[in-house]
Amino acid sequence: MDTLNHNLFSVLIANYNNGKYIIEAIESVMNQTYHHWEIIIVDDASTDNSKEILQKIEKDEWIKVFYNKENKGCGYTKRLCAELAKGKLCGFLDPDDYIFP
Repeated sequence: MDTLNHNLFSVLIANYNNGKYIIEAIESVMNQTYHHWEIIIVDDASTDNSKEILQKIEKDEWIKVFYNKENKGCGYTKRLCAELAKGKLCGFLDPDDYIFP
């Protein structure tokens, strides 16, 4: 196993129309004391302002953003998040939730 990814924790966010909340969810990950993480976000063809918000943060090297071309549903989108993750450990974070420090 790649030693770089050995202790990497992948935070998986399947987003659909949660532009109002998603930045708070992302910031809650950034504020953790454990800093060896990545965030994998798959947007499920949102119809709100999610895409515009995500485009502003996708340049961050620790945040990977992907877009479904059409709405595929929660199960498909969460599975895709897991497939794209590089961490040894993974956890889902709903885009309208946040993690306490």
